[in-house]
Amino acid sequence: MVDADIDDVDIVKYCEENCSRSLQPNEVQNAIVSRRGQLQRGDQQNLSWHKPNQDHIAEIIENPTSVNSLFKLSPMPLEEYDSEKIIDYLFPGNPLLCCGASTYTFATRPREEWRGKLGNLQLIVPSPMSEIYGTTQAGKRSMHTLDNTGPRQYLVVEFDEGTHDNHAALLWHLNTGLTPLICAVSSGNKSLHGWFHVANWEEDRLRAFFNRATQIGADPATWTKSQFVRMPDGTRSNGSKQTTIYLSDKLL
Repeated sequence: MVDADIDDVDIVKYCEENCSRSLQPNEVQNAIVSRRGQLQRGDQQNLSWHKPNQDHIAEIIENPTSVNSLFKLSPMPLEEYDSEKIIDYLFPGNPLLCCGASTYTFATRPREEWRGKLGNLQLIVPSPMSEIYGTTQAGKRSMHTLDNTGPRQYLVVEFDEGTHDNHAALLWHLNTGLTPLICAVSSGNKSLHGWFHVANWEEDRLRAFFNRATQIGADPATWTKSQFVRMPDGTRSNGSKQTTIYLSDKLL
């Protein structure tokens, strides 16, 4: 249904009315996000990433940097930063940002037009947009497309398997002077999202870094430049807080 360019809200309604089993919370929405990411990748769909190296993963998480440790390691005082201040820090000025309350309720607007609203949203594209509208792979005009996503500013790495403490250790493993972890956010569910600053990186360097990430279990979906990720200190549709647990001072 996604491939046929049917609106997300109609897909959700159809599944809820016709599914032969009980659906998990946000199950349909998450499936839509995954499939739309595949469609938006276009010619990037054929990229091959390293498979997870379970032995290497086990070595990293044997003595994990826990979520609590990551929080304590944060150079920026997180108690002073809400969603608005974090986005001001990550995206200075007034760039075009694509943000959403869901995969089918979103908009691209100048940052200042989002002021006061971000804490109630759950999704954001982790790079500024180049235009308000773009064209989808199906030829439709939309505010959320690969076509109108600007150059990468951040590459977000997400881990699904294991505990949050495992994810914190894996993100910290990727954090180096050359690949700085700028922000780490709880999805409000089972994963952590790590924001890495990659502005002006060459494609070969981007791929090498992301191959390191997939080799330790990162989800390849976030490679797509236009993929929605969790809004730092935003709010999931079920009311869960997407808590920011680390904020670097490397952008100062």
